[in-house]
Formats: sequence, C-alpha cells, structure tokens
Amino acid sequence: MVVELRGELDLCSGEELRETLSGVASLRRPTVVDLSGVTFLDVQSARELAVRSQLYAHHLTLRNPSWQVLASVRACKLEGWVRFEYSENHSDMRFLEVS
Repeated sequence: MVVELRGELDLCSGEELRETLSGVASLRRPTVVDLSGVTFLDVQSARELAVRSQLYAHHLTLRNPSWQVLASVRACKLEGWVRFEYSENHSDMRFLEVS
C-alpha cells in the first residue's frame, strides 16, 4: 500500500497524521508513505515521522521526501532517526491531503 501525504503538516494536522500512521501500522502490511507533496513539516510532525519510522521500520517506508521535509528533519536533528527511500514509481498511490 502507498499513502501520499500532501500539503502542510503542522499542529492543526497533527491528530490526522497520527491517526493515519496508526491506521496504516495496524494493517501490518508493507506500506510506503510518500512525502514528495509535503510543503511544510513542523517539529511535532517531524518527530512523529521519526518515532513511527523507528517503531514500524519492518513494514513502514518513508519515501521521496520533499526539500521541506528534509530541511525540517535536519533542523530538528532527526537525521539519524529517519531513513528515507527514493523512487520514481507513483502509479499505485492512495491520496490523503493534509492541509
């Protein structure tokens, strides 16, 4: 399964991000979270992604981070906690717009 996050991930969308990641994790299936459409990532959301990537590393992949995601992860000093993968294949995505 592939889930695409788009827009601004900030305090207002924090609960939706947590619910989405919890729902995906509960499926216990290999899942890719595509971050190429994220235009803003606040500290809380960056931390949430870092924690989830550690807890569910065996079946959750964070892919194609936008430059904004990379900048936020670096600013929060979370580079060692988050592993990103890169791919050009976006044909099987489910879309979740967070704004």
